[in-house]
Amino acid sequence: MYFNLHLPFFILGSRLIILAIIILLLLIYVKVKLFKIKIHFSELNTYKGHKNFYDLNGIIHFHSTYSDGSGKIENLIKIAKRLKADFLISSDHNTLKPKYDGIEGYYENLFYFAGEEINTEFGHFLALGIKDEIKRGNYKDVLADIKKQNGVGIICHPYNWWTPWKNFSVKGYAGIEIINLDSQWRGMNPLYILLVLLTYKINSFYSLHFLAHKPKKTLKFWDGVQKHNKMITGIASIDAHSNVKLSKNIRMHFPKYEELFSVARTHLLLDRKFSGRNNDSDIRADKNLIVKAIKKGSCYFSFDLFGKPEGFYFEAGIAEENKKEEYFTSGDIINLKKIKNKIRCINFYSGININYKKTNYEIILYKNGKKLHTVKNKTLEYKYIIDDFNGGNKHNKQGGANFYRVEIDIVIHGYKKITYLYSNNVEIFGE
Repeated sequence: MYFNLHLPFFILGSRLIILAIIILLLLIYVKVKLFKIKIHFSELNTYKGHKNFYDLNGIIHFHSTYSDGSGKIENLIKIAKRLKADFLISSDHNTLKPKYDGIEGYYENLFYFAGEEINTEFGHFLALGIKDEIKRGNYKDVLADIKKQNGVGIICHPYNWWTPWKNFSVKGYAGIEIINLDSQWRGMNPLYILLVLLTYKINSFYSLHFLAHKPKKTLKFWDGVQKHNKMITGIASIDAHSNVKLSKNIRMHFPKYEELFSVARTHLLLDRKFSGRNNDSDIRADKNLIVKAIKKGSCYFSFDLFGKPEGFYFEAGIAEENKKEEYFTSGDIINLKKIKNKIRCINFYSGININYKKTNYEIILYKNGKKLHTVKNKTLEYKYIIDDFNGGNKHNKQGGANFYRVEIDIVIHGYKKITYLYSNNVEIFGE
């Protein structure tokens, strides 16, 4: 009888390969299961800013059962309270019914009110702070109605391949969504999307941390669209639905609201706290406080998934001759032409209370979208010398307007950078 001497070795080799694959899959499973990124903040308060604000964080733009979301507003308010948000703004499609149903107001320390996501011929438009529902329709009419109601209009998910904004030459809006979590995952490489789906049940944090990638197209547009004496605000939006349609009758609640509500926040820099009172006049006043801050750009946004920002500040300081330095923050406009005494330099300051011994980070100062200065693991203090003391920069085609903002990158696992935080701009013209 013929006996194949190679067969036992083949069987043994096959088993070893299978065993190696199993061990590899187990190692990958453990790595995914235990994966965590946490920014370590200093126990000591290292704040060195010159202006004090109340930093209030909020969850903006999500959908409920009032439109195409799966969650009831009342339940989502409970989630936001548990996650320690200061304010919560829904934006159901083409309806303001949560407001009409009397849900707006305070829920202990959480302030909730309803916005509206409105369909226009150019795409979806976010209306915050409006009193009455606005019908879908022509962009100019929608914008005019928002302004009539003293609300704020924001372009939604500008580069979302599913529902992009189609006309970037329009004017009149106050801001755009730089971070939109729906766009973040739709913009990922298909392999990453597959990885997210495969790992979501093992460790949702691992899956969701991929959303913290840099929206380069949106940032490029934002930096380029700034107008003279006009601040364009950037915000982070959740755009949560938790309602993925698998078939005509089957839907999956993915990702969960609680998880998406934890990923990104918009932080307002206010000179007073909310009233916390549930009467109509105080609710209106606090709503206006949020709307004014967003209109002005007195805010920043960050991936709070990795930790709530502690002690962040960004300032520009100028000093006239023989006078104390005056400080400006995101949303402020500095008009050097109105200052009689010549300003020879602008000082920029930025910092955050991160423990650099445990979390490496960088602060990058941008001018008109280009890197101007970078520091690692320390506060940023940068003196920018003005070349043209006669007012009006000949090389600036925006009438002398320049825009300065900062980003903060964190370094994870010693090599991978994630842009954790984005400030809004300080506008300076007459340099």
